[in-house]
Amino acid sequence: MLTLKFYIVDVFAQQKYSGNQLAVFFDLEEQLSSAQMLAITKEINFAESTFIRSIEDDGSYGVRIFTTEYEVPFAGHPSLGTAYIIAKYIDQSAKNTIVLRVKQGDIPVAISNVSALNESRFTMQQTQPSFGNTYSAEKLANACDIPVDKLVVSMPIEEVNTGLPYLIIFLKDLQSIQNLQLNDAKVSTFLRQEQLHKDNNARALTTSLFFVTQETEEKHTDFHARMFALEDDKIWEDAATGSANGCFLAYLLKQQHTKQSVVVEQGYEMGRKSILYLDGERNETLYTLHVGGQVVPVSEGLWHV
Repeated sequence: MLTLKFYIVDVFAQQKYSGNQLAVFFDLEEQLSSAQMLAITKEINFAESTFIRSIEDDGSYGVRIFTTEYEVPFAGHPSLGTAYIIAKYIDQSAKNTIVLRVKQGDIPVAISNVSALNESRFTMQQTQPSFGNTYSAEKLANACDIPVDKLVVSMPIEEVNTGLPYLIIFLKDLQSIQNLQLNDAKVSTFLRQEQLHKDNNARALTTSLFFVTQETEEKHTDFHARMFALEDDKIWEDAATGSANGCFLAYLLKQQHTKQSVVVEQGYEMGRKSILYLDGERNETLYTLHVGGQVVPVSEGLWHV
């Protein structure tokens, strides 16, 4: 029987049982098939699981990332959580940067204090963004059952992609974002009609919805956010989404100031408070996108395949 070591961590968390859950599996001999990795991810049923597959000659780490529906080329909280596990259990040589080799490309993750990983901030640099279409407030409001006057029309509803695609949607106030109740069928219809569904676009990735407002619950944060994804034709919410926040950072750099340093709160409606630190700048068309947060260990064990 094949047995794998695995770890569970909470990412973008300031204490245990908050942030976004992640399972990290060691498969350095690359014994698992893609079907087995997907089956394991479905069994553990977190938003994503990662599989550390190799240690490359240049010191980077080959990593594959799965949702419960399919393999993805990149994801945010899995990158930070995996880097934490590598720093703690594989590479204890006091490196302040771990490089993950994922399908999207190399993702460097900086560690602020290698001697105190549990108190350290892990910060990834995301790849260059691409910007897609913009959408009318009326069309989006109808798809998401939102009163159109609750949308901030001065901030365009725009698709942004740094490895995973998101629609960035500004709402006027905290109550509007707290009251969101999305309909699976209506959102699915909208995504398919706009060719934003994995079944009818060249990327084979479904665009998710990232809602933000400048009204927050915490005094020290700048934005309150919620992220909803459609998988298996069902809407689910994510507690802390590093990839979406990277897209949001790129959006702010394009639409507002060319330097940004903001703090985002997410996951509050799910009872999993998450804090994400966004820092970036834009020089003409070149973007520097950093998204960071803390990682908290929860458990470890053996997985029998």
